[in-house]
Amino acid sequence: MKMNKSALDALLTPRSAAIVGASPRPSVGGRMFRNMIRCGFAGTLFPVNPGYTEIDGTACYPDMESLPAVPDCVVIAVPYANVFEPLEAAARRGVKAAVIVAEGFADAATDEGRARQARLAGIARDYGMVLSGPNSMGLIGLKAGLGAAFTTLPEGLATGGVSLVSQSGGLLNATIELGHNRTIGFNYLLSGGNEAVVTSADYIDWLADDPGTSVIMNILEGARDGRRYRAAIARAVRKKPVVLLKLGRTDAGRAAALAHTGSLAGDNAAYEALAREAPIALVRTIDEMIETAKLFDRMKRPSGDRVFLFSVSGGATVLAGDLARDAGINLPPMGDATNSALQEILEIDHPFQNPMDVVGAPRLAKGDNLTRCLAVLLADDDFDAIAFVMVAQRSITDSHQIMHDQYEAVMARAPKSPGKPIVMISEMNWQPAERPAIDAPYIAGTLDHGLRALKRLIDFAAYQNNAESLGESATLLTPLALRIAGDTPLGEADSTAILEANGLPFARHALAANAGDAVEKAAEIGFPVALKIASPHIAHKTELDGIRLNLTDKAAVRSAHDDLLDTVSTKMPEARIDGVLVQEMVAGGVEMILGMVLDPQFGPLMMVGAGGTLTELIEDRAVGFAPLAHAQAAAMIDSLRIARLLDGWRGGVKLDRGALADALVTLSQFAARTDGQIAAIDLNPVMVLPEGQGVRIVDALIVPNSQGA
Repeated sequence: MKMNKSALDALLTPRSAAIVGASPRPSVGGRMFRNMIRCGFAGTLFPVNPGYTEIDGTACYPDMESLPAVPDCVVIAVPYANVFEPLEAAARRGVKAAVIVAEGFADAATDEGRARQARLAGIARDYGMVLSGPNSMGLIGLKAGLGAAFTTLPEGLATGGVSLVSQSGGLLNATIELGHNRTIGFNYLLSGGNEAVVTSADYIDWLADDPGTSVIMNILEGARDGRRYRAAIARAVRKKPVVLLKLGRTDAGRAAALAHTGSLAGDNAAYEALAREAPIALVRTIDEMIETAKLFDRMKRPSGDRVFLFSVSGGATVLAGDLARDAGINLPPMGDATNSALQEILEIDHPFQNPMDVVGAPRLAKGDNLTRCLAVLLADDDFDAIAFVMVAQRSITDSHQIMHDQYEAVMARAPKSPGKPIVMISEMNWQPAERPAIDAPYIAGTLDHGLRALKRLIDFAAYQNNAESLGESATLLTPLALRIAGDTPLGEADSTAILEANGLPFARHALAANAGDAVEKAAEIGFPVALKIASPHIAHKTELDGIRLNLTDKAAVRSAHDDLLDTVSTKMPEARIDGVLVQEMVAGGVEMILGMVLDPQFGPLMMVGAGGTLTELIEDRAVGFAPLAHAQAAAMIDSLRIARLLDGWRGGVKLDRGALADALVTLSQFAARTDGQIAAIDLNPVMVLPEGQGVRIVDALIVPNSQGA
């Protein structure tokens, strides 16, 4: 449920605040009181502590009841045992928001701690309050003058448009320190802690509308409500970029042990799916997060994905090209006119490539060569962004200092083409001797981080430039109730019957009760056929030798039927046998897997990948949320390494990629309609036939969700 905006306003832009536990001493409450003053809080402050009548010249009150006015927000900086009395007093007086920093709640991992946190949430619910924390560092809002945190803020911390939402207080401190060193301009620095009431999704949703925030960073251990988090991200990226550092792992649940889909989807599948449907910048480290956020904050959005990359070093040019391609950056060749113009400027008599080595820094530093080169590149409509890899040394000689300063000066006054950003990137880890000024030209601190950040900028711009993607609405599907229970996998026959009735294309098949019935069914289907054991207790038939293939006549079917039953009965006598499934042999094509796994937070996750015996060997798969649009399904297939086989690898037959996408969409709609009832679905293998012939599903497994819808 979306949080009340006026209450969040009281939390993040309060006009008055009470600090319970305020003190002249360097305690948590003392630091929070002084941080409010240091951040320039312009409203009324009410220190609350029965031990003092005044603190630093401000009147101090013994308790919440004695305050002369009702503040917008109460900041409670006392141990957990002393939290409830002032919180309940504040709630009774009509305070809209509270910040609690104490530990000892759900973080204690005890029944008592969890009960304390439930009590906090209950008070907030009963009185219509919003509550930040507990177990947090608190909240900083530099533009709002909010200092409701006990972190130590560096001197000269720059104010700007980058805001951070972090479940980790320690990593919030690390981000502040590194961001200060890189001269990031911060706005909000929000430590959510246990998120008893206000969650990361609520903060992100609020920051999406905050005019003082241009970029949102999020450090997340896990979303408390994945669907709510997904909605907040989708709303935020329509307005501004989101950079996500995902910590830890999620549990794919028991379905992973029963279905290939669960194990193949992986621990962080939901966040991969999130990045597929929205252009969030998934990063791996604090350094990468800071670099990406700074570039987003400082650079204009490119109008396309074509990048021109050049460097003053031959080795750096090669390395930059490698890393650019690793990052997925498009480096198209330059046209003859641009090539000739650059050769003339740099006095080179051989053609250049992209990426381009200018053959030594002095050539670029000579006269106004850099300015002239940039003018040529800015005028070239074949490129949408320019990246300059430069030597950015900490301690440099006088001659290099002149070139370094010249580069920065040229970049500072370079024309600001609205759709063509110019990005400077250091060819090595750059730690300048002094912090750059807030208005200094942007220089990415490392080559890898800078190029990855540039690719994310390009992806975000492409999303925002695509009016169709911004205008998409959720597909409305009628819920479908299935009469399945427990967590025992359905047999192949039952799984197939359910999925086939919902539009999925299966190979011809029939369930046989005995050997004679199997022979008749095989003759009706047409030879060759396969026989497969039908049992709800056997999820993976090949492991028990429960399949017989390429049976070409009636005698072979009869013999295989009896042998199959004997083999399985010997290996797993406790299994219930429902019969033998007779199925046509599907020749040709490529084996793929389609599937679904129910994420406990985000709901049904769809998966497509290499199937058959390759499924877990090469782990080539893509994930997305149900339901999928056809374009989303096609993009998932395009991202696979095995997709090249579908296109007719090395003269092979082109296969029916469109039919595969159709099947994935149909499965995703079924998953969305049955949301919560199924833990996992495996369709493996799915035979993709030559173009125009469609796909045929050869095996199916449905694992019910024992937790229910």
